[in-house]
Amino acid sequence: MGKLQDIAARLADGHRPPSPYAPLTGALAPVDLAEAYSAQLEVQRAFSRTRGPIAGRKIALASKAMQEFCRIDQPIAGAIFAEEVHHSPAEIALDRFRNLGLEFELALELSRDAAPCDGPFTAETARGLVASARPAFELIEDRGADYAKIDVLTMVADNAWCGGIVLGPEIPGWQEMDLDALPVKLTQTGAAEVEANTSATRPQDSLAWVLNNAGARGQTVKAGEFVITGSVLTTRFPVRGESFSLEIAGALVTVRIT
Repeated sequence: MGKLQDIAARLADGHRPPSPYAPLTGALAPVDLAEAYSAQLEVQRAFSRTRGPIAGRKIALASKAMQEFCRIDQPIAGAIFAEEVHHSPAEIALDRFRNLGLEFELALELSRDAAPCDGPFTAETARGLVASARPAFELIEDRGADYAKIDVLTMVADNAWCGGIVLGPEIPGWQEMDLDALPVKLTQTGAAEVEANTSATRPQDSLAWVLNNAGARGQTVKAGEFVITGSVLTTRFPVRGESFSLEIAGALVTVRIT
């Protein structure tokens, strides 16, 4: 096997079952972001054998603060797989994960294919591709990584740590709303309600970035795929028995950790 296939084998094995996170080193270390994304394609092919076909995309490290923390000057992308798309109300088993994190996002469904030749996309042209907008939880699998020692190239190769999503219902009347200014409320067992706004992630810009990133790598993001557009709140690490509710502009997604 070549280097990219060796990286894919190493990372895929690390998720069956999830073992402690370790950065790629030595001969397996990606030399740059381009090679990390090339490795990611091989990892996604390996993951799809057990997780199903690609059903969506994600953006990570959308904020400048997180990019500086991870020593990179741009967001990163990953894929969501069909077997890991859950619908609200959902129950998620904690023992499926080495270390489960929850993030709080607006998910945008594509109305038609976005092929490389259709770009580059802007926030405005990307908005024109949206078929539905929904609240969503992202399920993060960081495998217990030490966040002070993250190697972002390994993170890219490892599909940006996406372990699935929980989708809520379509936001009523989203077509007339500013997707970059939707009110958000989070409730968590035993914690005070938290309010936020999608302006923290500018979903239309995030959608355009994801489509352009895929296009630059020769990938078509297909009609019906969901793009999650960045967490409006910091990651939470739930414990068994906790419940979470995320409301965006009147639509509610719920999850219980079992």
